[in-house]
Amino acid sequence: DLRLSYTRVRFRVVTADEVRRYWATGEPRDKAGGYAIQGYGAVFIEHIAGSYSGVMGLPLAETAQLLVAVGVSVWHPEA
Repeated sequence: DLRLSYTRVRFRVVTADEVRRYWATGEPRDKAGGYAIQGYGAVFIEHIAGSYSGVMGLPLAETAQLLVAVGVSVWHPEA
């Protein structure tokens, strides 16, 4: 049973100066997509449709649903 999580991220128009300044922060150098939605790169995002946590790396809500579906609790045992 294949499950997918889709997210669309739309950037606003970014100027050449903004690109240079963003690069100078060092943030985009180790990012697969070249930006960090939870960092400086967030200022470029105009719209997001889908999983915010999926853009960061792991779609948490969807992962929790899959775990619950196979009997794994997503809550700490004392909760």
